[in-house]
Amino acid sequence: MNIFNTALNMVTPDQLDRRSVLKGVTLGAGAVVLQPFLQRLEAEQAGQAPPKRFIFFMESNGLYPYHIQPRNLPTPPRGTDRLIDRSLADLELPEPIAALSPFKNRMTIIQKLSHKIAGGGDHGKGYGGLGCYNWRRGAVAQTIDHALASAQPTIIPVVGLGVPPSANAAFINTVSASAVRRPTPMVCQPDLAFQMLFGSVAEGNAGRAFQARNRLLDWVRSDIRRVRSELPAMDREQLDIYLDTFEQMRSRQDRIKEIRDRLRANAPTIDRFDSRRTTQRFEAQCAIAASSIISGLTNVVTIDAAGGIGSYHTWTDLGVTVDGHAIGHTHPNDPARDRAAIPIRRFHAERVADLARRLDAVREGNGTMLDNTLIVWMSDSGEEHHGFCSEWPMVLVGGLAGRLRTAGRFLQFPNYETAGHRTVANFYLALLHAVGDRRQSFGEIDPALVGLRDVNQAGPLSEILA
Repeated sequence: MNIFNTALNMVTPDQLDRRSVLKGVTLGAGAVVLQPFLQRLEAEQAGQAPPKRFIFFMESNGLYPYHIQPRNLPTPPRGTDRLIDRSLADLELPEPIAALSPFKNRMTIIQKLSHKIAGGGDHGKGYGGLGCYNWRRGAVAQTIDHALASAQPTIIPVVGLGVPPSANAAFINTVSASAVRRPTPMVCQPDLAFQMLFGSVAEGNAGRAFQARNRLLDWVRSDIRRVRSELPAMDREQLDIYLDTFEQMRSRQDRIKEIRDRLRANAPTIDRFDSRRTTQRFEAQCAIAASSIISGLTNVVTIDAAGGIGSYHTWTDLGVTVDGHAIGHTHPNDPARDRAAIPIRRFHAERVADLARRLDAVREGNGTMLDNTLIVWMSDSGEEHHGFCSEWPMVLVGGLAGRLRTAGRFLQFPNYETAGHRTVANFYLALLHAVGDRRQSFGEIDPALVGLRDVNQAGPLSEILA
């Protein structure tokens, strides 16, 4: 935490000097700025199809299946041994997700996909949720958000935003990774996220911080070039790799400036961005997520609503006085659990609906930006607080320009270890196929499902592909 604070203070304009900047970089500013950046954002051309965009909204502490089950479509006590495929048109959304009713014809509820490979019985699955491997091994491979980003390069591959319990946290490494041992930090303070993403068009301190960051990068690059000229050829080759990273970062700053008009038109208001209230921080992060997509800074946003494994909110703003850990350990038949859990779920559903409304308000082609963006609302821990992940419920809102059949559907797959069962990895492969990546496997397979009749862990989830 002290390293991050040092790095942030270092780029404050009124404290910026060459000595402290370079000292700060050595101490850990690289943890803030050394992110993988992709090639230049391709200029939009007349008639060019808009990119496919994704927002991963990671619910904390389990997403209970019955909280997203339509009222007039009860779940059999032990699930089912067959696929249920129903239109949502004649189904009523339950109270916890009723806020999504205006988008019922543009959403899909999916039940019974398993994801046991992520690990079971723990308080969260960390990188395993988006990465399809056991969370205890850390960031051992690329997660799906970065895989999708790689198929459609933008200025920033993945914008990571977190809402941890502490308002003091600046960054957390929790659910997203660009490659092995390369976690993507979740920016936790909305005002900091605004400065980093929209500082080039901001007034006051946010704008000055953006310019200060440019000066920092210019100074670092000039010093690396100076040192390079004094090194033997073998060492220069190694240093060139290091220099290239800073060149890419400075180039990214310039590319952000190139879309100033679009950024200025879509930058969110910041009246609540410095709030310490959890609900307002969450609302601000969602506003930043939508603006990052709309402005063209990125095609992929990942929102971590948990703040890491073992981190729990106490949602006092919603009238909930017990923390998520206590809620998770309340027996499912105890009414006290839903008295605490439903207000939280309802608040999250309202945030997903807010993201959808913001995207739906932007005209794009013959429709809106929501038609080309898929919001994936899912758990960070399967079906329960201590999720064993024989099912991993999710709600999809939006579309990918007709590449997926997600308009008003309820899908419930056969039970775990039953013929016809499918996994979260199959779902991720469907997303990859929708953006042109035709790979047939993602992550690791569940060994318990190998050899079972009609349980294919390779290939996309055909039921949602158009």
